[in-house]
Parts: sequence; C-alpha cells; structure tokens
Amino acid sequence: MSENNFEKNDITGFTVWITGLPYSRKKRTAQMLSERLRLLGYKTEILIGGEIRKAYEKDLGFTREEIQKNVQRIAFECKLLSENGIIAIAVTISPFRDQRRECRRMLKRFVEVYHKCPLNVLKKRDSKGLFEKAERHEIQNVAGVTVPYEEPQKPEVIVYADKESPFVASNKILTRLQQLGLLEEAEHSILLKQEEKDIRRILRETWFK
Repeated sequence: MSENNFEKNDITGFTVWITGLPYSRKKRTAQMLSERLRLLGYKTEILIGGEIRKAYEKDLGFTREEIQKNVQRIAFECKLLSENGIIAIAVTISPFRDQRRECRRMLKRFVEVYHKCPLNVLKKRDSKGLFEKAERHEIQNVAGVTVPYEEPQKPEVIVYADKESPFVASNKILTRLQQLGLLEEAEHSILLKQEEKDIRRILRETWFK
C-alpha cells in the first residue's frame, strides 16, 4: 500500500483514480462512493474513461500513445475539478503503470484504487463475450487479453472485486481517505451499514435507470 501523507491546505479537492480490468465493477464503486460523499456534504464528479474518449475524439484508437492521450485528458479534467474544491472520481482501465505514475505526479492529491479481480470471474460477468472474442482474435483492444494490464504496485486501496461489493469497496475507500487526511474527521463520516438500503435506492433512481 502507498504511504502517502497529504499536507493540509486550503484545497479540498483531490482525485480518486479507480483502475482495473473491464467488468471489475469500477463504475458501481464510483457511483456508491460519489453518493456517500455527497451525503457527507462533499462535491463530487465522476469521469468515465470511455465517455471522455468519445467526447474528445470518437475515432481514438488503443495504441499505447492513444491510450496515453485519453489518460492525460482524464487527468487534466481531474486537475481542473480538484483545483475548484471538487472530488474527482476517475473510472478508467488506464492499463500502464508509467501513465498512472505521471497522473500522480501531475495531480499530487491522488489516491489510486485498484479493483483486483481474477480473469475467470470477469469472464462470467462479461455479457458481451468480449474476453472470449479477444482470445479468439475476433476483436482487439481488450485489456487483459490483447492489451496488457500492468497491476498497480503500491495503490492506496485494493478492492477485491470478486468478493467485495461496491458498498464495501466505497467504505474501504472512505476509511482510507480519512486516514490520509483528505476528509474531515467526524463521527458520522463513515455511513452506517443500515444506510446502505437508502443509498441503493438513490442509485437505482439515478444511475441505474
């Protein structure tokens, strides 16, 4: 685990960078984390790597250079948000370590969350059959098969996405954010388990339509 210590200053924004292979439920964790932070009074914004890719350049490919271009765009948007007191939650495969290290250097207040999940579990969740098609060489650009994925070496948080639900993952992240001094200390900063039902209802009414 990373041993980062963040200095206290007037900037309240920072970046939570959620990385991992497809179908490791990164987006669900981001949605749960965002909702919980909002209930605690923080401003948040979720940036989805695929949506950023389409918004900037629909024909952008998946060479190492093109992936880097998209990662840099996500990081730049995170920088703008965090400098304005917003917690940016990036959801992106971002498969290469050196590119994630560069994001950390650029953003400084950067918390890396690794959604770790065995490939056989991801294949079961893959309703589109992307992994199988990639293994049969029918399609390209699938991280973990045709595009290498370099696991984070010292992330601030590891989510074991085959065993831990998005609610458990978000609680794990909240706890770590407190430990790093990025959230205000408060008795109710970590929401009680009984509140999970209400949060899930809110998410169903908004994100999961």
